[in-house]
Amino acid sequence: MPEPASYNEILEKYLPGRDFRVEFGDNNIERCLLVAPHGGGIEPGTSEILKAVAELGGWAWYEFAGFLRQGNKEALHIPSTKFDEPTLMGLLPRTNFITSFHGADGAGAPVVYVGGAWGLGREAMIASINGTSKKHGMHATDAVEHAAAANFRGVDKSNITNRGKLGEGVQLEFSREARNLLFPPNASREARGRRSKILRPLASAIQGAIAQLCPLANR
Repeated sequence: MPEPASYNEILEKYLPGRDFRVEFGDNNIERCLLVAPHGGGIEPGTSEILKAVAELGGWAWYEFAGFLRQGNKEALHIPSTKFDEPTLMGLLPRTNFITSFHGADGAGAPVVYVGGAWGLGREAMIASINGTSKKHGMHATDAVEHAAAANFRGVDKSNITNRGKLGEGVQLEFSREARNLLFPPNASREARGRRSKILRPLASAIQGAIAQLCPLANR
């Protein structure tokens, strides 16, 4: 099944509130917006990571989450360069920059690929995550510089990560192995309700990087 190319394609087959959910909070949205466009069962664990960071920092956030019994990714994954859900489209112009949360497959290790067009943002995020999470067996790497992460770079201008006022943002791609560490053993729906002790320090590291970047984005 080809992935949907627009929000309208999803509405042709699926029902909001039953098959998927759109939620957001716009507190402090002028500073930064956290986005999980493939939450719930689409890219499991991304909603929970986003909310852990949003709660720590009091950031604005947006979530598009799938709740089908199976096949969420195939049915509900709108590519980040084509994502056009109206609620998010209304939020993007209100914020300085976006930090987006995604799930990456095929890495083979607990890694966070840090992409997005904002080079300074990537640098700060990698340093903050690695300063905390390496001791837990997880590390961050630059998706733009990492040849194996070409699909996770997030540098296209049409990518939602780069559509705030600054024109560039930070994209976080958590490998399946990283999400399994955060929600052991397999980031399933049941496991995501338990969470591991690693989640809070990781969320604190991400929150710290965002706080550091906010003044630099206001230009």
